[in-house]
Amino acid sequence: MDEATPHLHIDFIPYTTGSKRGLETRVSLKKALAELGFKGGTRSETERNQWVAVEKERLAEIMLQYDIEWEKKGTHEKHLSVLNFEKKERQKEVAELEQTISGSKEELSDILHQQIAAGQETEQIRKEGEVIRQEVSELIATNHLLKEQTEMLTEDKEKLLSDNEKLEKQQKKLQQELNKMVQSKEVMERNIHAYDEDVKWQLAEPGALMSAKAYWDKKALPLVEKLKEVVKNLTIKCVQLTEQGKKLTAKVDGQKKQISRLTDKVMEQSDTIDRLQEKVSDLGHLERHFGMEQVQSIVEQSKVLEQAERSNKRPKRAFEMSR
Repeated sequence: MDEATPHLHIDFIPYTTGSKRGLETRVSLKKALAELGFKGGTRSETERNQWVAVEKERLAEIMLQYDIEWEKKGTHEKHLSVLNFEKKERQKEVAELEQTISGSKEELSDILHQQIAAGQETEQIRKEGEVIRQEVSELIATNHLLKEQTEMLTEDKEKLLSDNEKLEKQQKKLQQELNKMVQSKEVMERNIHAYDEDVKWQLAEPGALMSAKAYWDKKALPLVEKLKEVVKNLTIKCVQLTEQGKKLTAKVDGQKKQISRLTDKVMEQSDTIDRLQEKVSDLGHLERHFGMEQVQSIVEQSKVLEQAERSNKRPKRAFEMSR
């Protein structure tokens, strides 16, 4: 091998036998390849190209048996001078390098775009984190306020329930007094029947020798005076009972209205307490999601910020130190 690139020159003579016309054995590439099984195909897949490809594969298999690897260049150009060949090889290398550089530039551009996108995503995540911290801080502040309101409402509810119990007791007491008045009325009605039946309330018959004046002075007039006194007392008692009944009825109606208002207020406060408990439950979800330590940290930061804001809003006073 007197050249830089190792290569082989293969010489062959294609021929065919059994020809019926002319010579029995004659030179014919197409018929020889047809006998070997290579049929005509497309322009690039001719019988010759098919046969060359098969022979190259067989030659490559034989070379592998001797640990020789065939570097296929994939070119069938005519021989060039050494200078032109090296020049062309350098041009190929330059083209490959330029392609590599172009690919590297594209990769670098992709990396830069990815870095920019990652920076934007990081900034977006940071902003979302700030929003979440602000929301958590507001929820915590709301939770503290709601806890205080819940305690106040619970105390008010207990007080209202206690007042309601007192009003119910007063209502029962008033009802008992009304029952007593009814009983007094029944007693009076029974006493009225006694006036008709009791002997002491009956006008006695005059004696045989008693004069009309004596009968009037001794029998009729005392009974009339006695009846007048009883009627007067009964009238006063009835008026008193009637007025007392009106007052008690008005008081009972007022207490019923007050009990109704207190009941409505208790129901409203119960609804408010339920809403407050729901807010407390939301805060519990945040603590379980973000962790109690992170939520507590946000609370401390919020307290510091609120204290700083109050300090800034507080008017500054100048104190003079007397010696």
